[in-house]
This record gives sequence, structure tokens and C-alpha cells, in this order.
Amino acid sequence: MAASLWLRGAASGLRYWSRGQRPAAAGLAAVCSRSMASKTPVGFIGLGNMGNPMAKNLMKHGYPLVIYDVFPDACKEFQEAGEQVVSSPADVADKADRIITMLPTSMNAIEAYSGANGILKKVKKGSLLIDSSTIDPSVSKELAKEVEKMGAVFMDAPVSGGYKKSSEIVPEIEVVTLKG
Repeated sequence: MAASLWLRGAASGLRYWSRGQRPAAAGLAAVCSRSMASKTPVGFIGLGNMGNPMAKNLMKHGYPLVIYDVFPDACKEFQEAGEQVVSSPADVADKADRIITMLPTSMNAIEAYSGANGILKKVKKGSLLIDSSTIDPSVSKELAKEVEKMGAVFMDAPVSGGYKKSSEIVPEIEVVTLKG
């Protein structure tokens, strides 16, 4: 049975899927905290009702963003604020090794990860891909397998509370391990 590592944030629960042994919690915590502490660029894909306020909150906390959305108008205010806007999920993966996806459907997530210009075309080994999309758990597990094949880490990170609460999500992460 695959071990699970649960990470909890302010209004979200992050779930790590692994087919093998659970990684050391301290190692994963170091990856997360190192990224957050150094203010390296964070990729953000999906600027809808949930993603827009989450990305704004990251920006408010000083995290440089690499942004993509299928609707270019959704990116305008971020570009005007000095954030980098790119033309595909693959371009996000090329410029950021920590990527958050917040997409409305399973099909949107599959396209963003596995499509012709998807994240998996340019994802770097060791990248952390955090998916907060509204998708079927089986899709999440399949995406995790594909991401793992590329040498990256996938976290299923469901968010609750609706779009008003999504503006309160902060980048700090508390690590809690559970036996799987």
C-alpha cells in the first residue's frame, strides 16, 4: 500500500501520493520551506474564481509568480503588477520548479499536465507540482504516476471554503505524517 504524507495549510489539505516508500517528512518539509523562504518563482496555472485570489495572496506575500491561464484577460492584472505571464503550462514548468494548478475540471487538469504544451513537456527533475484543481481522485493518482516518471513530486491539494476563503490561503505549510 502506498504511504501518504499529508500537508495542511490554512484553508487547504495537501496530500502527497507515492507508489513507493514514504519520503522522509523532514526532507519534504525542507523542500517546501526552502522554496518558500527563498522566494523563488512560483508557477501558477488557473486564475479563475479560486486561483485568482490564491495567486494574489502569494503575490501579496512577496512571491514572484510565473502565470498562465487559458483566458489571457485573466492574466492582465498580474502582468500589470510585474508578474511574468507565459503562453503555456510548459512555459511555466520551464521557468518555475514549484507549480500550483487550480483548474475547474479533470479534463482541464489532464490538458495542463499532459497536453501538447503541458507541464510534463518541460518539467524539471525535482520540481514540486501542487494540484488544487477540482478533479476526480483517480485522475489525480494517474497524474501523480506521470509526474513521478519525470522525476518530479506531485501533491494533491484540495481546497475547501469556496472562492472567498481562497484569498486567505497563505504559503506557510505544516507537515503532518500519517501511516498509509
